[in-house]
Amino acid sequence: MADLNAPTLERRSRSAFLTAPAIGTEAGPARAGARMYRSLTTLERLLRDGVISERQYDAGEQLRIDHELGVQGARDSAGSGGFSGWHYAEARLAAVGRWQRAVHALGVLWRYTLPICVGALGGGDISISELARLMGRNRQEIAGIVKLGLDTLADHYELR
Repeated sequence: MADLNAPTLERRSRSAFLTAPAIGTEAGPARAGARMYRSLTTLERLLRDGVISERQYDAGEQLRIDHELGVQGARDSAGSGGFSGWHYAEARLAAVGRWQRAVHALGVLWRYTLPICVGALGGGDISISELARLMGRNRQEIAGIVKLGLDTLADHYELR
């Protein structure tokens, strides 16, 4: 029997995926043998391929988390924004402040680093090759600039 949750062949050709056994939810239990799929983000692919370090990955993820909570207003089902004991508005304001300080720390590197960490304007993941094409620059040059931006973020977030 075909896996109904599996990505299409076209989608598989464009991205790498994580797969795991499906889990039950409030809507119902998982079916035996069912799988769930999630495509890798650009940061996850760069880390997997050894292009960036764990420190650079953590810095990019922290920026993405601050963006999702502070700028986009994402929240978890409990409504706390993932911060125990905080009200949502306070958590969002703190994330906006961290986001603004991080973007300020990036300086001119923001236009290269942000799309890789949080996705392209208008939504969607963007690869270094796609970013290079959009910017009209060399892929290796963009990769170096992004790595410098991630190092700057790691220093800003005081990651070791």
